[in-house]
Amino acid sequence: MKDEIVFDEAELDKYLKIINGVFPIENFTNNIDLKSVKKYYRDSYIGYQYLHSDEGSVHLALNYDGIFDKEGFYGQAKEICNVIESSDIKYVLELGCGKGFNSVYLAPKFPNVNFEGIDITDKHLSIANIKSQHINNLEFKYGDFNEKLDFQDNSFNLIFAIEAFCYANDIKKALLEVYRILKPKGQFLLYDGYKGEKFDKISENLKTAAMLTEKSMAVNYFEKIDVWTAAAVEIGFKIKIISDQSEPIRPNLERCQRWARRYYKNTFLSKMLIRILPKGMLINSIAGLLMPFTVYNNAHRYYKIIIEKQ
Repeated sequence: MKDEIVFDEAELDKYLKIINGVFPIENFTNNIDLKSVKKYYRDSYIGYQYLHSDEGSVHLALNYDGIFDKEGFYGQAKEICNVIESSDIKYVLELGCGKGFNSVYLAPKFPNVNFEGIDITDKHLSIANIKSQHINNLEFKYGDFNEKLDFQDNSFNLIFAIEAFCYANDIKKALLEVYRILKPKGQFLLYDGYKGEKFDKISENLKTAAMLTEKSMAVNYFEKIDVWTAAAVEIGFKIKIISDQSEPIRPNLERCQRWARRYYKNTFLSKMLIRILPKGMLINSIAGLLMPFTVYNNAHRYYKIIIEKQ
């Protein structure tokens, strides 16, 4: 394989065959349940820590200058700072808080704002609680936004989720729960991956690459952006911002592909490593290899969305 980043669709068939030689594609058609998501994050812990972000980020960096810099992992949180500063916000909830990277950054900057974070992964919550021991206005606990959350109606001015809401099994049900616990005029801010609006018209190879990318990250499927926003409006949300952030994540995608291509360089060794390392971590290499193809060719897009409860 060449050293430069590969995203030309003409090359995709070759890369799908390489993946199939290590992880048979036919094994990725099953539905992913809560247990599988938890296992994915347990298995992927080492990879996220040592190959992605040693400071605890489990999301993509935003590098607006086109050059990867780990400071970009704070990009989403810095933009959330701007939202908090510009509004009368007192209660904030993070959905899918992971190891607490974002809320641990935010809470000390706003000592008069109450922050809470929920996640389904015990290991992540344990780390998040250790990191936040010294922060009086921040609490982490177990919570699954696919179910009814342990919060009263109209509890939060701001709810945010960074690459977490894609794990919603039923978009309308999850959005209804967000709507319930938001205060009137409260905002839901999220950064996440979605299928492009013209997904149905792309090639079968790109559709396969999109499916493998989603499943390898333990996501059943990314919703089409227009379907997602239509569901939000139907529930009663007002769309305030829809911003395509696919360009700022490109440097991080390219970095991930470089790591993934090292893994697939020798098929024999790739298969041997499956016997030694957590399989979920290695399967994540599929997303690393394919996301430049899916994002650069508009099968997937990365959006910042802000919606408001009416």
